[in-house]
Amino acid sequence: MRAFESKDYKVFELFAKDWAVVTAGTMEHCNQFTVSWGSFGTLWSRPGHAGHIITIYGYPTRYTTDFLKNNDYFTVGFFAPEYKKALAYIGSHSGREVDKIAQTGLTLIAMGEGVGYKEAKLTFVCKKLYQQQLQKEGMAQEIKDYYVANPNIYHLDEN
Repeated sequence: MRAFESKDYKVFELFAKDWAVVTAGTMEHCNQFTVSWGSFGTLWSRPGHAGHIITIYGYPTRYTTDFLKNNDYFTVGFFAPEYKKALAYIGSHSGREVDKIAQTGLTLIAMGEGVGYKEAKLTFVCKKLYQQQLQKEGMAQEIKDYYVANPNIYHLDEN
């Protein structure tokens, strides 16, 4: 059993309440975004692989999406509440335009095949198994209606 398998997580709070920073790339060239949509689960179990997964959701227009497409590994890091301001900054600024790490004062560290943060209270190093853009045609009507009425939260035209 790996160490993370024996821990007790509040999985319904980690993304929604604590948020997360998803980071892809290398120590020399990476980017990150803040996410509050994600899930933990099991998929494609097979000999030697328990099938533990983390699913993240990000806008296709985000700069970090390019890093996710071009790298096999990424990290999902969770932070203590005192880092909310830094996470809000990461989520509201583009790495195309600013150095988000310099602006937030977070410290990048190598973590296996990924890049994480010294300040994170919990980090998962993930290997990409599948990548697919959500399509609005597949969304339930009530979800579409909500986001059409609230375009400042999620623009359905971006997917």
